[in-house]
Amino acid sequence: MTPRPIRVLSNRLRRIATVMLIFFLLVYCGIRAYTTNLAHRTLSLLAEASRISLGASEDSVLPLVSRYGGVRRPSPAPEPTSDCPDKAVCEDRNAFIPDYFYEIQLSPFDVFSALHERPTGIHLALAALMFRVPSLWRDPVSLRDWFGNVEIGIRGGRVDTVVGSLYVEGRTRWLGNSWQLFADMPNSDMRRKNYAVDGTFLEFPGYGGAGTLHYLTPAATPEQVISAQSVNTRCLTGSIPCRCLWDLSPPAFQYLNRHPEVGSTITTPDCPDSNRP
Repeated sequence: MTPRPIRVLSNRLRRIATVMLIFFLLVYCGIRAYTTNLAHRTLSLLAEASRISLGASEDSVLPLVSRYGGVRRPSPAPEPTSDCPDKAVCEDRNAFIPDYFYEIQLSPFDVFSALHERPTGIHLALAALMFRVPSLWRDPVSLRDWFGNVEIGIRGGRVDTVVGSLYVEGRTRWLGNSWQLFADMPNSDMRRKNYAVDGTFLEFPGYGGAGTLHYLTPAATPEQVISAQSVNTRCLTGSIPCRCLWDLSPPAFQYLNRHPEVGSTITTPDCPDSNRP
């Protein structure tokens, strides 16, 4: 027969283990529900932004800006053309600067903003956890960071440009997909196109990454719009992180494989087993 003190200790250990398990499940379910809900909100923001028409009145976009907590920001100053190696490029760039723009950002943990604000307490601990613990260890409990960004440029009281971006932690680096809607292509080399794709490097705290840039005009075809704006929701909330840009936006690379002429510096996907039509 088991001695009473041992039985009491065994019962206490079981109760402690049960309480810890329940606590872990509650925390996990809470984090999971929070990140899933915010992922849906982020994707809804990007979807609503994609339906904004160039030339729409500023008043027509204010409800969206208010609903998602956006802010009005001043546009950057034009670049002095005298300092540009290629004056035509700078003049092109300056011509597309709006009077001002509205910016909306959504992120589950807002780690990047917290770093700029010198966080303390739980915010400091969370920032340290996100940057020091590999994402592979955090993924099972949905501790993966991402942020969505929308910018609506206003010129003369009308919508002049719309930009939608999504950046997410991948398996070994950040992955990004960004689309930009202009009345005309911002670069003279692309003026004959209604849709163009470019690649870019990402520099974020912790580690860098790669991104895809899509340039669109209102004359882009529905297939091109889908190529630019479609993203894989699993990259945000799946327990297994996405590996590469192909994983983040399969339609973009499928279209690029069929129409390599739209590509600039990006021509093939960076997943070894995804280079297929």
